[in-house]
Amino acid sequence: MTQTDKRTNRYLAILTLLLVTVGVFAQAPNVRERVFIDVNAHDLLVGETLQYSAFCLSNTTNKPSSLSKYLYVELVGEGGVIFQRKHQLENGKTSGEFFVPSSTQTGQYYLVAYTRWMRNFDDVAQAPLVFINPYQGHINADIVATDVEVEFSTVSGALVTNASNNVVFKVHQGDKLLSRKGRVISEGGKQIADIFSDINGIGAFEIIPEKEINYQLLLENPEGGFQFFDLPISTDTGVGLNILHSDDQIELTPIGEVKSGRLYIKHQGKVIIERDVQSTYPIRIKRTELPQDVLSVSFKDAQGISRFVAPLFNTKLEQEASPTVLDSRSPTVMEQHLAKGSYSVSIRKTFVSQQPQLHSIFSKEGLSLPENLDYNELQRASSFETIENKPLPEYISFLPEYRYQLLEGILKTERDTVSVVNKNVVLSLTGENTLNMSVARTDREGRFLLEYQTVNRGKTTSAHLTMPEFDNEYSFELSNGFKEEHQLNFSPIVIDTAQLVDIRERSIISQLENAYFTPSIDSLGIENNITTAINSFTAHYEFDDYVRFRTLKEHFVEYIPVAGVREKRGEKRFVVHILDQSLNSEMESLALLDGVPVNPSDLLEFSPYRIKSVDVANKRYFFGSLIADGVLSFKTIEGNLGGFDITSNHLAFDLLTPEVKTPQRETDYMKDLRIPDSRIQLLWLPDYTVNQEGTQQIQFNTSDVQGDFELVIEGFTEEGIPISIIKKFMVKAHTNEKG
Repeated sequence: MTQTDKRTNRYLAILTLLLVTVGVFAQAPNVRERVFIDVNAHDLLVGETLQYSAFCLSNTTNKPSSLSKYLYVELVGEGGVIFQRKHQLENGKTSGEFFVPSSTQTGQYYLVAYTRWMRNFDDVAQAPLVFINPYQGHINADIVATDVEVEFSTVSGALVTNASNNVVFKVHQGDKLLSRKGRVISEGGKQIADIFSDINGIGAFEIIPEKEINYQLLLENPEGGFQFFDLPISTDTGVGLNILHSDDQIELTPIGEVKSGRLYIKHQGKVIIERDVQSTYPIRIKRTELPQDVLSVSFKDAQGISRFVAPLFNTKLEQEASPTVLDSRSPTVMEQHLAKGSYSVSIRKTFVSQQPQLHSIFSKEGLSLPENLDYNELQRASSFETIENKPLPEYISFLPEYRYQLLEGILKTERDTVSVVNKNVVLSLTGENTLNMSVARTDREGRFLLEYQTVNRGKTTSAHLTMPEFDNEYSFELSNGFKEEHQLNFSPIVIDTAQLVDIRERSIISQLENAYFTPSIDSLGIENNITTAINSFTAHYEFDDYVRFRTLKEHFVEYIPVAGVREKRGEKRFVVHILDQSLNSEMESLALLDGVPVNPSDLLEFSPYRIKSVDVANKRYFFGSLIADGVLSFKTIEGNLGGFDITSNHLAFDLLTPEVKTPQRETDYMKDLRIPDSRIQLLWLPDYTVNQEGTQQIQFNTSDVQGDFELVIEGFTEEGIPISIIKKFMVKAHTNEKG
């Protein structure tokens, strides 16, 4: 049995194991994947470079996923898809970059990423971006007058009668968050509490609501006057939880009908703390007893019914404002303690108007939270974030690209009497230098799934699908590896006068940097490490080494003794003289032209003056489910079929190959100080691996640009603990003072 046959059988075994029902899924909590996208900036000008690093993780453990080897990445704007890329994952990680061209329109964009397996769960990672083109006019969208709104929330979603409820509220006007003050009053106008919302529009208050009593939040308008907002009506059968954080512990106070219930704290899908609840007495848990992560807290009542699930914060963004002032245009080392794990590192200038970042510590629950928040502020802000708890699908539609890339399609025919069952479909990649073929067999509906390998070039390669049975006509329909559509919300970009100062400065810097640097990736020297479909041939014939005849048949008669041509009922075919006489040679030989199976009868009518060579293998070959008694592999002078027209059972198309691994930029700005160094991105390390826990030395060079900068580290430890670190520092002009 050949390697191709073994590989096909192995994949069929995987297919059988994965085509399971939800009952089996329920026993495999680690079945889902997720992706965290880290970018160097969420807002860029044209002429700047978007750099991204993607972590493909187990949705349960936060450790690198072993299910998928390929990641699909798209940049999507309101007008459609800007680019579609495929990346090969190494240890669950990959990276790339995109130079924002001058043709880009000002607007909101999204960088989305997913694996083929994630499509079964409709899971997609999204990183919101804003691109600004200062060289094209931009008119701010008309500001539509919207009413001020107030949203209310509790941990459980219920307001419990005759219990002390911690109520969180958010004040906003459309997408604009408002800082306001006011008070909570009862029906008779009695004041219950003074309130205020912070710059994120978030505030909180305590209330003990009485049964069937209405309460209102009275909000003061800056221009004068008041607005009234009704609180939710309380319930006397509700269940709630008040969460109070301190530096060393978390206090959880159940409220309402909680007797004989159970409270759970989970981490990475496992229950780490479970408590019986018989009263509303507070439960206190030391932070040292919990992993440093965003956990989940849930409650089941006496009947075992789940009443709520909420995030529980035992981690926060690690921020440090360093007093260190660095000299411009100088080599620098910054130290940071890191555990064993995989990270990305960015050092970039900060701007007042920059968009908020996404952080790995909040990514699992899909939380996008403001910076500079303590534990209680994080808990309150998360009240208005939607935490999805998707059910597992009953059946899967997309197998994971566990080792190889997958191509899915359907074999079709217009004739009802012609079967599409158990037919061999061959994928040939003629854009590669080696004989690159894959074979799959159709199911009862004509569907097929091909696994294949390509050289990673970051561009398309010529590909052909064939069905090497030429007695009937078939056609192919291919599935798109990328999602057909995305559910994205695009907001109009409003640029105010404060942002114009930053845009003007960045535009000048960008022009200076691009004058001395042009991004490019040379894919010509990429090594082709794809194993050829046939390791060795019995004989090789260069047509230029012999006399060329008018027909291809004459060449076999004159000087190719290992094979011949036979004709039966007007149909010509090749016959390869098999060395193993014990085989009953009932199988047809396989004729390839530039790696594509073709009809021998048609090929024998093709001009031999366009043929460069032929390789012959005179033994029985197994290409997965396709068996051939001998192979004749013809190569044309021009390549890619050399003008040969395949009239049936054929589809030519371009197949996207994975991206070339982005090289690290190695420009030595310190070597020649006469070259201006206008970088605002001082360092980008998308694949920073720590093999031993301890203090890491991060080396970089400052540029001529002065101002506020920040070091951002995002990633995951070997144990799956997310890490988000921000260190702020300042760069000033280098001075040579003499004592």
